[in-house]
Amino acid sequence: MAIFIRFLFLVTLLGSIQGYTQTVSCSACATDVLVKEIPALHSSSQKIIVFKCPLQLGNLKMATKWGVSDAQGNLLIKPFWDSIGNVANGLAEVFQYIPQRKKAPLKAGLVSIQQKTILPLAYRSIRVIAGTYYSIDTGKGFQLWKAGKGFLSSLPYDSIVKTPSRILLYTESFCHRLDSTAQKIEQGPYKEWHTNDNNKIYPVFYDTLYIYRNGGSIVTLFADSIVASSKADEIILYRNNSKVPFRLVHIPSPSIHEPDPIHPVPLSTLLDSTLIKIKNRSKADSIVLVKNWYLYRRNNMWGYGDTLGNIGIGAQYEELRYNHNNRLAMKYKGKWGFLDNYENIIVQPYYDEVGDFMYAGAWVRQGHKYNFVGLNGKLLNSNWYDNITPTAGNNYLVQLKGKTGLVSQEGREIIGTRYLQLLDFGGNSCLVQTEDGKWFLMNYAEYRISNDPYSSVQYLAKSKVYVMKK
Repeated sequence: MAIFIRFLFLVTLLGSIQGYTQTVSCSACATDVLVKEIPALHSSSQKIIVFKCPLQLGNLKMATKWGVSDAQGNLLIKPFWDSIGNVANGLAEVFQYIPQRKKAPLKAGLVSIQQKTILPLAYRSIRVIAGTYYSIDTGKGFQLWKAGKGFLSSLPYDSIVKTPSRILLYTESFCHRLDSTAQKIEQGPYKEWHTNDNNKIYPVFYDTLYIYRNGGSIVTLFADSIVASSKADEIILYRNNSKVPFRLVHIPSPSIHEPDPIHPVPLSTLLDSTLIKIKNRSKADSIVLVKNWYLYRRNNMWGYGDTLGNIGIGAQYEELRYNHNNRLAMKYKGKWGFLDNYENIIVQPYYDEVGDFMYAGAWVRQGHKYNFVGLNGKLLNSNWYDNITPTAGNNYLVQLKGKTGLVSQEGREIIGTRYLQLLDFGGNSCLVQTEDGKWFLMNYAEYRISNDPYSSVQYLAKSKVYVMKK
């Protein structure tokens, strides 16, 4: 009797957490005892014991199969079962070998704590999904069953899934949804159910569509189709024959033709004694101060110095741009090249247009052709491209003879110019169109992430959006 009292104390301690299930070892017989609360038994929570133990509980003696008792030892379900699963809503999931051979599979049923058979031993498994809803594996598929109401549909499903807001029932070709208010299953040839912009559930029977814009990430949308709008910052989604406007987030288009603007400071505003010394030493007409260095203009020519008063570069250039990676783009006699901080020429003034060394490479244009140079001034690629376009992923799309490739932000070729089109998503992934017109998702090493192509890719020119469908 002392052993049983200690056992009940342990049961009470372990059962003090709501919904908690624990396996404990009985000191009398070393068998397992499960402890769990079932709030729906009475008006207040009551702990129960699912047991298989030869202890004396109430008028029960030497139990050899599984049963259910409360914490006071009152028998709720006789120990008749080979296994017992969840106990909830006053119902226990019970299992028994049919026939009585342990090599045979277990059959599942439902029994109430009044020891009434609710569902016979005819199923592979029974489990609570949410509240009083159960998923029943019939052997031919899954069916939804509700306590007090019965089966909600005779149709077998491949799976039944509980999401945070609803229960979905799937087959290979469609998805149904539980309407918990009406306690019935909403049917239809739908592939998925989603929440619209007003947080209302609506069915969809279309494939998932994706949009890509200006080098941003791929956005997943659900619509029968997507078409252009009369507004450039909007596209139209068709959902179940209804038009739904979708506003596009503004993403500025990257441009290679916009160097950092230079704003000279009128000398009349200079009050700092260091700047006055710079002005007197350089004889500047105006100064552009940037942290610890400055650009100055004298007689419409530009030079460079530091705030210690040292003049690094004399005022002899038609244009000077900001210092990046200790390199300054300069224009001399109508052509562009690069200098370092000490006025050493890194790239001779030879090019019609150049970018900045924001990274370890900078683009250059000679005539109508583009290439890239490194910090040492040497060309980085053997190809001279017909056009280059920066992506939001800090890379460059390059075109040559009607084919497209990809160059890194450092100016080195990542993907050769061998694709009809290329969309750079950044993060080591891109979408390419091969010569047969198919689109594939791949990484920068040109390994295809998926062997299955997108079935279609449509470009909406006004919104600059690609619409993709798998």
